Amino acid sequence: MTLKGRIINQGEVTAEALVLSEPFSFIGDFDPHTGCLNLHGPDSGEVEVGGKVLVIPTGKGGTIAPWIAYEAAQRGKAPAAILCQHPEPITCEAAITMDIPMLVSFDKEICKCLRTGQKVTISGDQVITEGD
Repeated sequence: MTLKGRIINQGEVTAEALVLSEPFSFIGDFDPHTGCLNLHGPDSGEVEVGGKVLVIPTGKGGTIAPWIAYEAAQRGKAPAAILCQHPEPITCEAAITMDIPMLVSFDKEICKCLRTGQKVTISGDQVITEGD
């Protein structure tokens, strides 16, 4: 399957997807020291974000989020890329700060099309899944 999005920060990467059902923030939802989620509810648990393609419906957070994201990148705990259906400026700024690929506003609901653990490749404005 191939999905097309709008480029916020360009790059190419192949990695495992981590799909969240709730809005995500680098403030409170993520520990930059461990690279793990700090969520409660359906996406809770000791789940590592580092090195994975973070797939979210939308972002949330305040102006300190890009700094937390940058700290994670410096520690090697940042996501490999971010795919977001409904972009907001703070998450976009965090992706640019970490210098990781970010695509948004997909032609199909990205969180419903991808599943956690699925290998995805980001190239240009496309997300390509394997085995589908």
